[in-house]
Amino acid sequence: MGGAPDRPASRPSAVLGGLHMVKAVLLSLLIPTLVLGAVPSITRPVTDPQGMLTAQEMESVAQALVQLRAERQVQMAVLLVDTTNGQPLEDFAHEAFSAWKGGEAGRDNGLLLVVAKGDRRSRLEVGYGLEPYLTDGEATTLLHAQGPLMREGRIADALVAIIAGVHEQAPGQGALSPPANSWLPAAVSAFFFAMLATAFVAALLLNRCLLLDMKGLRLLVAAALLGAVPPVVLVLVAGSSQLTAGSILFGYGGMLIVFFVGWFACGRGQWGLGVILLGGTVFGSLLGVSLLDGSTDLGDLLLQAAIPSFFSVVGPGGLLLLVKGIRWISRHGSGSWSREGSVSWSSNSSSSTSSDWNSSSSSTDWGSSASSSSYDSSSSSSSYDSSSSSSSSDSSSSSSDWGGGGGSSGGGGGSDSW
Repeated sequence: MGGAPDRPASRPSAVLGGLHMVKAVLLSLLIPTLVLGAVPSITRPVTDPQGMLTAQEMESVAQALVQLRAERQVQMAVLLVDTTNGQPLEDFAHEAFSAWKGGEAGRDNGLLLVVAKGDRRSRLEVGYGLEPYLTDGEATTLLHAQGPLMREGRIADALVAIIAGVHEQAPGQGALSPPANSWLPAAVSAFFFAMLATAFVAALLLNRCLLLDMKGLRLLVAAALLGAVPPVVLVLVAGSSQLTAGSILFGYGGMLIVFFVGWFACGRGQWGLGVILLGGTVFGSLLGVSLLDGSTDLGDLLLQAAIPSFFSVVGPGGLLLLVKGIRWISRHGSGSWSREGSVSWSSNSSSSTSSDWNSSSSSTDWGSSASSSSYDSSSSSSSYDSSSSSSSSDSSSSSSDWGGGGGSSGGGGGSDSW
């Protein structure tokens, strides 16, 4: 009676305070992650979101990059940012290169120069194929030699000089070639379609086994042969290539499941669903692989085929469900309410009234390192016009399409501060 009064209101406030604290911690972890993960997209020879270069300077640098690609088969890009927001420049450059995929698949002849002006740092990220010609030490020396120009704010001159140095270090025409065990893009695409056709036929045969009412050991043996033998053969065929067994097994398994469901639906009379699954997957795969030209990575092909296949199935599938739903409502919607009223009334009314309701309801249907002076940007422009075809339809080198061709980098290269 005379004790201290209870204070239950403090519990909700404490809980709310704890929730606010958790939200603050999550936001403090999420915001830096989003900031650090913002890597600019590289689609042109020079990417300059902050406008550090004038239009004339950007064109001069772009001409040098285009000439380098035409004469040395090296796809080099320049990325200019103010800061990496505390992220190590090496990690930032590697992420940007991985997203860009500069160079050609199998040759890995890409090169990315990243300059963080506000951080006073620069980085040359070197593709696998160029590492023997431009070592980490040489890349660092190439950047360090242009430190004075960077400190003076002559970024364009420094970039042109670095590109000239890469031009001297890079191999000549034909020196870069795919590894002996590397399949060309056409071979990888052919292998992908062989997987698709094999899974299509194997799923059909598995459903035939079910329709023939195979049971017990015979069904298990058939399932093992059709489900396990084809992917093993595919792995053996690709054993000498760059394709991994994991990507082959994953891709074949996914195809087999989708095709099996499609054939199963057809076998049960659900032709609309079956045709959508089978046709949508095949059409989406053809469309996706045709859009991804020149890739030698089976994982990229699988992803590129899965996205349009998904929409090719979901779009018509959703339309089919909508049509069936409208038909069901039109046939059963009003009848279901009549039936509920009939049943409820018949349980509480006289036999004569119940028979009246029953009779009415029965009718219802229930069924780079050289000095800046060693490079002449004006001569490079005329040289490129005669040797490169990529900008024949556009007089501006800075607007050239510079998307990567599937190249990769292992993190090699050099960094410097000024």
